[in-house]
Formats: sequence, C-alpha cells, structure tokens
Amino acid sequence: MNMENQQTHFNHEDWLNHLYRYIETARQFGNELFKGLKSLSRKGLLEAWNEIRFVASKLTPQDFIVTGLLTLTGIIGGLFFLIGLSLFGYQAILWLQDGVWTGFPLFAVFDFLFENTAFHQWIVQPESWLGLQKMFSWFLESVPLSLALMIPGLSIAFFMAGIMVVITLFRFNQLRNRND
Repeated sequence: MNMENQQTHFNHEDWLNHLYRYIETARQFGNELFKGLKSLSRKGLLEAWNEIRFVASKLTPQDFIVTGLLTLTGIIGGLFFLIGLSLFGYQAILWLQDGVWTGFPLFAVFDFLFENTAFHQWIVQPESWLGLQKMFSWFLESVPLSLALMIPGLSIAFFMAGIMVVITLFRFNQLRNRND
C-alpha cells in the first residue's frame, strides 16, 4: 500500500472558492438585514412621530405650566450646583497660586442672611439650648459653602429631571389611551 495514494490532497483553490461563497452569502445577508432594519426603524420612527404629534395636540395649559415649573426648578438646582462648583474652582485656583486653602464656611452666608436677627443673636450669644447652639455652630463652621451648594443643587436637578420623565411618560400614556 502506498501512503501517498491513501492521503487526500488538500485543494487550496476549492477551499478558497468555498470561503469566497460563504463571505458573499454573509455579505448579502448583512445587506438584507440592514435594509430590513432600516425600513423597520423608518416605520417605527414615523409611527412614533405621528403618535407624539397626536398626543401633543391634546396637551392642556396645565401640562405646560407643570412642565415649565419643573424645568425652572431643575434649572435653579443646576445653577446652585454650578455656583458651588465655581466657588470650589475659585478656591482651587487660589490654593494653586499661594498654597493656602481659602475656606468659605457656610457661616459666612448665615451671617449675611441673618445679621441683626434674633436667630443670629442666639447663635452668637446663646442664653438657652446650648447644645443645639453648639450643633448649629459646628455645622455652620464645618461645612464648606461650595459643598452646601453643590450637593443640594445636583440633587434638585436630578430629582426634577426624574419627575419630568415620569410625568411625561404618564401623561403621554394617559392621553394616548384615552382615544384608543
């Protein structure tokens, strides 16, 4: 028995032809899949746009008022965050210039807002509730103003954005189902 006769010869040309056919079939499949997805997305987007237009025509002035108030509140929260971030940036620039951290405690704003009030007098010279006064004083002197602006500002902005999404989806669904 001759070993050469028992071994089959590998034909590279046949193998490459099969590979090219598979690649061409995959390319045609990919093109058809892309065309189908494109057609479906066009129909879906057109249908979604028509539905949005239909629902938008049913909106009431109260919808616009609520949306405006939520947006305004979110923007104010975002502004508080940006003011706090800017103050922190200003402090960082001062620190980079002279190597000394310039602190802006919350107490500076408290003094400005409550100067010559009974509350300010109680914080400065307490006659009763000494423990509570110590807690307030510690809080006002320890918390940086930038942090006191950034955390609530960002929280308000995200909370209002979340409420806006929930209310929009609820109202959209409510108006769409009303006329089905």
